[in-house]
Amino acid sequence: MDDLGLDDAERALLAAWRETRATSRRDPVEQQLLDTWRQWRRHPATRPLWATALQHRLRAEVPPAPATGLADRHGALPEAPGRLLGMLLGGAVGEFIAVGQVGQRTTAVLFALEGLIRAHTRARSAGEGDPIGSTLGGLRRWLHTRGIPWRDCGTDTARPSGWLVGEPALHSTNSDDATMLTALARVAAGHPAGSRQQPINGSDTATAVPLGALAALWSGDPGTVFALGGDLAALTHGHPNGHSPASVLGVAVLWLLRGNSLQTSLGQGLSGWQSARTPLTRALRLGRSSPAGLRPGRAHLDAMRPGRSGLDALAVAVRVATACEDDFAGAIRSASEHSGDAATSAMLCGQLLGALHGPTAIPAEWLADLPITALVERLAADAATEFGPYPDESDQWERRYPPTESAEPPAPSTTDYRTGLTAVPRLAASRDRFLGAVLGCAVGEALGMPIAADGWDEIRSRHGADGLTDYIPAGHPSGRLGSDTQLLLFSLEGTIRANVSRRTTGTEDPTRHIQHAYQRWLHTQHLSWPRAAGEFLRGTPVPDGWLVGQRALFQTRNPGRTMMRTLIAFAKGQQPMGTPENPVSDSQGSSAIMRAVPAALWSNDPAEVFHVGTNTAALTHGHPTAWLSAGTLAFLVSRLMNGEPLAAAVDAALEQLAPHTGHEEVSRRITTAVRLARSGRIPPGDLERSIGTGATAAEALGIGLYAALVCDGDFDAALPVAVNHSGNSATTGAVCGSLIGAASGAERIPERWTSELELYDVIERLAHDAVLEFGPRPPTWTDRYPPT
Repeated sequence: MDDLGLDDAERALLAAWRETRATSRRDPVEQQLLDTWRQWRRHPATRPLWATALQHRLRAEVPPAPATGLADRHGALPEAPGRLLGMLLGGAVGEFIAVGQVGQRTTAVLFALEGLIRAHTRARSAGEGDPIGSTLGGLRRWLHTRGIPWRDCGTDTARPSGWLVGEPALHSTNSDDATMLTALARVAAGHPAGSRQQPINGSDTATAVPLGALAALWSGDPGTVFALGGDLAALTHGHPNGHSPASVLGVAVLWLLRGNSLQTSLGQGLSGWQSARTPLTRALRLGRSSPAGLRPGRAHLDAMRPGRSGLDALAVAVRVATACEDDFAGAIRSASEHSGDAATSAMLCGQLLGALHGPTAIPAEWLADLPITALVERLAADAATEFGPYPDESDQWERRYPPTESAEPPAPSTTDYRTGLTAVPRLAASRDRFLGAVLGCAVGEALGMPIAADGWDEIRSRHGADGLTDYIPAGHPSGRLGSDTQLLLFSLEGTIRANVSRRTTGTEDPTRHIQHAYQRWLHTQHLSWPRAAGEFLRGTPVPDGWLVGQRALFQTRNPGRTMMRTLIAFAKGQQPMGTPENPVSDSQGSSAIMRAVPAALWSNDPAEVFHVGTNTAALTHGHPTAWLSAGTLAFLVSRLMNGEPLAAAVDAALEQLAPHTGHEEVSRRITTAVRLARSGRIPPGDLERSIGTGATAAEALGIGLYAALVCDGDFDAALPVAVNHSGNSATTGAVCGSLIGAASGAERIPERWTSELELYDVIERLAHDAVLEFGPRPPTWTDRYPPT
């Protein structure tokens, strides 16, 4: 069987299959296997939970654990996306069977989920995301789908945003309970939204209870989920019997997403609502005592005297779900046949059993009849992405789920749903710019490395009058990394691990973690770990973390002598960690400069970034020219990430440099680069005479800065200017690429540079992990980035 045209997941699937068969030969069953896999991908509702978990395990790496309900202390939950889809489809099918159409509870849940996705997107991009206010915004859009003109929905925007409100299947004027509509209409008219502390009304009806299931996505903490579930329902239902059942449901679904039994999950949910334990515990006991194969009928359920309150509806759902745990169709039919709020009972029953078994428990003919199955699959996949380990950070995502649409703030809650957000908010654009800075460095060094030891005349004779303008095809891939990029990656990993430590133990300075990372890099240069580790051997008997396991990094790419000498001396215990005050060398070499780029993430204060950048370089390079140049580059990247123009960032950098002893050499190279750029392009020989060859950190900074300025941020034009001269073309290209990448972002780097870049996937993953770690809701990394 030809493996061409397969994606990574399909190749991994076939590799796993062939391993079990102990053969690499073509197998006639493989095409059937692929066809089934693709069918599951096209129609997720047909995919069993074990296949969802298999898809998770087929990843080339273990993803981090998100700080949401889709993970536990062991990491991301492989089956959770399937259980989430089962919960949403199960609830939708339950109400559909009960009322014969897509009902108001289902559509309200979908719009509330869209609001939570927007809240989490905002939390990632701006450091603040209010799930209550964003859910209220989603319910405003739901109100509009009930036939209310948008101008009357209590919003100041011209039209509703996002994709969901444009789905015709969600628009209907049918309603069997007006409580939610009436409450939202009051909010639209200027009345404060409801909360558990400040009720909007005295309603105890059940229509808002299904919203509580969504709270399980926001957090892995049962207490937070319990509070959020109740707060979501209390937006429109003021009586405890109308909103507290949503709290119980949220916690039960949280435990079901973790693969727990229905009885255990319901028991955890019930434990939080003491005043209603008697009727709910009785319902659970009646369900468990039902004879096998006998589902509760109307007479059994009516004997419970069910009404239309949320407590009544949940009690019926608990009894039926536990009695018919393995019979989804029987449970829904039973929950739909009693004298109370059958629509809500059936929906709650479907949510519980769908989360327990996944979507394959739902009869296929019911899913075929449900008009919104594909829509729910799409929204569930988006929710799993947003609350999973690798949320989508593209502009297209924020167009689908705009995080900025205004909404009337709800009444205050006693729970801070931003718990766990860091104090370092980042704009979404800055994340792309940081990735651009890292990729730009790698591309620039890869372009310049083959000519780093050549003079301009030699470069021109080999590569033409314009010099080198593309990678030299000396292997695959042709854009090979150099030691500067290797060290940049380990610096970045050390910075991530330092921030993990800062979150847990209060670490204030990342330099020790970065020193540890450099000893791991030294290990990749063909030194055993006991010889490379130095004092870190006591705490880490083997090199830990994810990056050092990337075997392609175990390549010697002509590292600088100062780097090797100082790191080996540290490993032998011959010298301590270097600092600007206590230098371990007198080197001003350019290999110090690129390692400071990760410092741009450490703080929102560029002055602190400058300080961290200087300390990073001083670990090995003790001359002020080296560590001040490195601090300046980190400072520039930090300002560029926040959208400041390069020229203005340079002016601010000169002001930052001025108070430091020994800044004159660095400041002179920078001012020369600015002056030359203002006069236009100059020949490489003149560039060398004016700024230097790039041998020192200040010269490399000056040449890279000149190329970025004179080409006005044009990546394709600037890189050849940065590398075509006599001298250290690798580092000057890296500086230029990092500055332009930070200014314009990774998306603006032409694909021809990244498609042939060695270890592109590793670079992208590490940079992506870094912006997640320094974002508002960092994941739980477990062994990927230990805080050692």
